[in-house]
Amino acid sequence: MALISVRNLTKRYGGIVAVNNLSMTVEEGSVMGLIGPNGAGKTTTIKILLGLLRPDSGSVRVFGEDPWDNPEIKFRIGVIYEDAGFPPHHKVLDYLRRTCRIFGISESRALEMLEAVDLQKEAYRRPIRTLSAGMLQKFAIAHALIHKPELVIADEPTSNLDPQARSKLLDLILQLHDEEKVSFLISSHILPELSRVCSSVAIINNGRVWAQGSFMELCEKFGVGATRISTDKPEILAEVLRRLDYVRNVKVNAGSVSVHADPKRRQNLYEAVLKAAEKVNAKILGIESGTASLEELFRLAVDAGGGVND
Repeated sequence: MALISVRNLTKRYGGIVAVNNLSMTVEEGSVMGLIGPNGAGKTTTIKILLGLLRPDSGSVRVFGEDPWDNPEIKFRIGVIYEDAGFPPHHKVLDYLRRTCRIFGISESRALEMLEAVDLQKEAYRRPIRTLSAGMLQKFAIAHALIHKPELVIADEPTSNLDPQARSKLLDLILQLHDEEKVSFLISSHILPELSRVCSSVAIINNGRVWAQGSFMELCEKFGVGATRISTDKPEILAEVLRRLDYVRNVKVNAGSVSVHADPKRRQNLYEAVLKAAEKVNAKILGIESGTASLEELFRLAVDAGGGVND
């Protein structure tokens, strides 16, 4: 089921086309990355999805409805802004309790969410302005999830964090996705860690989505990231590997087999190759691990679509 469906969306600011005939889909239960450089149209797209901006043309549906001037939609979404602008003098726990009262839910949810994001207990009574960048992002996640939304939209949630803090925050998002059963749309121009947590990505540049799919699907589409296995029995080994549910696009070459595997289960592939070779009495002469990054996929996608900025 599609939580978000966007077709041929366009938004202009005077003579500037911020979003240009953009189409994308966010499926229920997914963690989707909307990736692209600053100025690509990510924030404008998010504001339209949240009903804060009205598009000039195109179709936008969130939970099957038009989000513009639709308060019911807003209650089903949590939002993490790049610069949330929380009241600086309010104390952490007090502010979340106040948020609970606004949504008409038990104030116990405030403490529950602070514990869920592993925000240190000594921070509960502190003013929001005293939180570090990492703690503030944890607080923002707790705030976004306080009313048990079905979807959380995060606009550049890791932009002010160092690499270690970014990685920890994305791990936390993945954990909460599993525990809270909430879908995520994560907009970001910082790409290295996203492939580890996103089940799919949409590559955006110059206001348009140039490619969308899982990391493995995009690797397959653009011909990168294949693992090459040299063996004396490529045809037989290929037949075994085709039965693995995390393997796609198995090709037999002279003396080798190339496969695309889910990056999160690549280690499983190595073990499966060795077991399969032993089973069919094949010699493994070498395994070359194909690597691909979101940066490379972004470049290939916009090159293919002619969307690279000068």
